[in-house]
Amino acid sequence: MQIKIIGDGSFGTFLNELLSPIFQIADDADAVILAVPISAYDSLAAEYGDKHLINVCSVQKPSTDLLLKHTPNVTAIHPLFGKRTPDDRRNTIITRELSLIDKDSRFAESECEFLEGFSMISAVTRTDHNGETFTPDSHDRLMAKTHVAAVLAAKQMKVFVERADGIPDDLLPNSFRLMRDFVKTLDDMPQGTIESIMANPYY
Repeated sequence: MQIKIIGDGSFGTFLNELLSPIFQIADDADAVILAVPISAYDSLAAEYGDKHLINVCSVQKPSTDLLLKHTPNVTAIHPLFGKRTPDDRRNTIITRELSLIDKDSRFAESECEFLEGFSMISAVTRTDHNGETFTPDSHDRLMAKTHVAAVLAAKQMKVFVERADGIPDDLLPNSFRLMRDFVKTLDDMPQGTIESIMANPYY
């Protein structure tokens, strides 16, 4: 199967590394992964509206809605992992499956092949902790309590970490070192990812 990955930032590059052994990465592919900030979704959906669009945005409802303005051929997933995530801790939430909505779409078979290949690099979750099938909306409600909260907490903690810059490690309590390590996760996060996380309508 051929796929195109749009986005050469941190996550797009990482996806390219992970998926190139499984799929053929090609510019003219019919399946297109949008690994870009949410602010780029509308224009890219207009440009690639004749393709099967795969949404990997950190906020799912607004990004999926933008894509659906241009095409019904949308698969929406949220990979809950990054470069630092151990292989056995990778998980991905699926919020919209084209093959369940329009099984006669010419892209439905392609979607099944894509999700099967993607499951080789990440566990795939379709239901929440209550056993309910995820939707873009239910995903965002959950992420507002978790993903958004983590970003907000890290931003606040960063102020305290920067105030202690220059203090030797042997003079820092372990609790502070743990806080500093947590703040580093924010530093590792691309600005486009933070933009997308903070676009959560339930924040």
